[in-house]
Amino acid sequence: MIRRLTLTNFMAHASTILELAPGLNVLCGPNNTGKSAVVEALRCLANNPSPRHYIRHGASEARVEALLDDGWRVAWVRRKAHALYEVYAPGQDEPQVFAKLGRSMVPPEVAKLVKLAPVGFDKGDEVDVHLGDQRHPIFLLDKPGSLMADFLASSTESAHLMAMQDALREKTRRMKTEQRKLEEAAERARSGLDRLSALPGVSLSLERLREDGRVLQDRAARMPAVQADVERMERLTGEARTLRSRTSLLGGLAKPPSPAPAADLAATLAAVDALRSRSASIRATLARLAPLAAPGGLRLCAPLADACAQAGSLRALKARASGRLAALAGLSPPPGLPDPAPLAGLVESMDVLAGRIAKGRAWLVERETALSALSERIAARLAEVGECPLCGAGLDAAKFLRKAGGHGAA
Repeated sequence: MIRRLTLTNFMAHASTILELAPGLNVLCGPNNTGKSAVVEALRCLANNPSPRHYIRHGASEARVEALLDDGWRVAWVRRKAHALYEVYAPGQDEPQVFAKLGRSMVPPEVAKLVKLAPVGFDKGDEVDVHLGDQRHPIFLLDKPGSLMADFLASSTESAHLMAMQDALREKTRRMKTEQRKLEEAAERARSGLDRLSALPGVSLSLERLREDGRVLQDRAARMPAVQADVERMERLTGEARTLRSRTSLLGGLAKPPSPAPAADLAATLAAVDALRSRSASIRATLARLAPLAAPGGLRLCAPLADACAQAGSLRALKARASGRLAALAGLSPPPGLPDPAPLAGLVESMDVLAGRIAKGRAWLVERETALSALSERIAARLAEVGECPLCGAGLDAAKFLRKAGGHGAA
């Protein structure tokens, strides 16, 4: 059965598409509007006539294409020099072309698909039982009686007609059964769609949860910087507390004395070191001179007297330094480390927040899994239904789930 007929540059039709319904189709309209051209288009598709007047004025070719109910497409193309057929298998974009045809020749593959060929007799005559124009509205009525007798007496054609009637009755029965099944499927689909009425709310809730998850992820991403700022603030607070404590301790102390000039002390220390070195040298000399005989009486030298005086000064300076060291020994020790309790509380709060984030992510994964399973069940159900029970259009699961509707999404 032909579901759609497309005429392009065929007689009066520049571009016409006729969607045919199952069963009887009636084509009506004023005169000279192209009704007979539709019948001629079917005749060209079935019989491949040779005249070129079918090409619309100004066009290079005329085209008649029929979409069959099993998905096959058959196109008859008439050009000025020749005609050809194009046969498209279901789901294919590249056709099988039948060209270089003889006069009024129809390829067997095309005749088998279109099923509009004339009925032949043993005597060589043919009768077109499918198509008729205004001059021949009903087949056989304008034919000789002998041809009518041959047609009615032909056992093979009678059997063929009876088989056609049986096939028509069987097809009618199947169509009724299919209609009943489609009605039941439509009722089940309606009940299923009613159960899916809450799907938009679920999608909205899921979108809100995704948004909350993104907010939590952003906060979690900023958490290390916040933690670093908190740690820096805690460190600075501890240092400030330590400085305040030291300031309070040092506030009660007396002002330290002004340091004495260190140049004289340095010179004295250098002199002491020189004297020690000189004393060691003298001891070594005395050790070498010990075996010698005792010298005569010694006399006190002025340099030795000066050295002894300097040694006394150094002893007094050492005593003053020891007194200052003993005074500093009585000071209290430095304060201890700050209390870590606030930082521990902050770390505990961060652990609680991390746990909530993990639970939120797990819940979001669970919801997405449930939504995916629900989408698969919807897609399977739509695939089982096949087409919309209202308009007959195919049901697309992706469009249906995206628009969250029933008939409108299809």
